[in-house]
Amino acid sequence: MNQHTKLKDFLALVFFGLLLFIGCWTLLYSLQVQLAEISSDKPLIVLSSFHGYIPGTLVALLFMLSYAAKRLWCGLRQQPLPSDHGKVTAIGVIAGLVLVFVGNFVLSAYWNQSAEQAGYQACPTLTLLTNRVTMRAWSKDEVWCYDADARRIIVRGTTDETEQLSQLLNRKRNQAQ
Repeated sequence: MNQHTKLKDFLALVFFGLLLFIGCWTLLYSLQVQLAEISSDKPLIVLSSFHGYIPGTLVALLFMLSYAAKRLWCGLRQQPLPSDHGKVTAIGVIAGLVLVFVGNFVLSAYWNQSAEQAGYQACPTLTLLTNRVTMRAWSKDEVWCYDADARRIIVRGTTDETEQLSQLLNRKRNQAQ
């Protein structure tokens, strides 16, 4: 194995390791945001199903990282790569891709159930966030799903927007009293 191949294997190891780290951080951050939204007392929240794709992606990345590490290790020790290692990696990556869809379904169902238990109901389709595929607005009172101010504020589905809407609704409630 020449130096050029070892360098490529090292770069692959670093690349997959970095992607794995970023994926884990993204998953943990998005789970934290989802938990905070559900446990908040906001009249309207936005839940994302995007992070449901991440666990399967992490599994696939883990197998690719192990393949790069094994390839580099065998290259540095001047040993041949085991013949079944590519097959194991391929099976792991395929399992990760299957888990992408299964994980998304399972996590979405979990967040939907959690939101319902917290007293939220899903806003009807095409009322809020019509331009977002992986996000859904949930409200404690369905009237907020049709509110003009809510449509104006809730555009991207961020926690800042739901906080801004919550403050606006509190000001409206205080003015009405």
